[in-house]
Amino acid sequence: MAQTRRQNAAARPRRRGAADSRRRLLDAAIDIFAARGPETATLEEICARAGLNKRLVYHYFGSKEALYAAALHVVYAQFFSLEVELGSMLLPVEQLLATLVRRYYQFLSDHPAFVRLICYENLQDGRTAATLSLGGQKAPVITALRLALEKGQADRRFRAGVDVTQLLISIFALCFFFFSNQYTLGLLLGPAATGRKVLADRTDHVVSLLLHGIAHEDTQPCRSPETAP
Repeated sequence: MAQTRRQNAAARPRRRGAADSRRRLLDAAIDIFAARGPETATLEEICARAGLNKRLVYHYFGSKEALYAAALHVVYAQFFSLEVELGSMLLPVEQLLATLVRRYYQFLSDHPAFVRLICYENLQDGRTAATLSLGGQKAPVITALRLALEKGQADRRFRAGVDVTQLLISIFALCFFFFSNQYTLGLLLGPAATGRKVLADRTDHVVSLLLHGIAHEDTQPCRSPETAP
């Protein structure tokens, strides 16, 4: 019995060390894949960033491709986690849209690696993302939007026939494009058009645009609401 306890106690630091090594490899992989692209990035670069031996990649992940898939899964999970809370909120659609847009903008501003990895993945026709079982991940926020819209439509504040999936695509497109194209937009429109200082103005504009787009013809939507606490 005492020997078993000693063996279990000795195994715990090894498990913690293994989890730490795996996490360091994933963090380094996210950075390097985002900076170099999954085709160009090398395991040598990733392991140098992580400060670990390349053999550990094969031990924990099996291959560079599997490491990339795991890194992509991590950034998607981070993105989906911000929607989980929103999906459980019974907010008016004005407040839900404002909160969703502002959280998307904040997330994309704080996670440039996510933006770059999604761009790279689309250049590869989404072939790795297709292996990650992403279907259904958007269900909570789609349900929340649908319920909020139905209430607004019943009150004749919003027009009937708004497609929730199309609305969500529009929301994300208006948010994602600002970050995925910020450098060329800056060249075309000037750096002041895409800097961090304009984020608040940009989010207010997007919320206002969306609310006007779904408003009932007899209704003039008010100024975009503040984000819910």
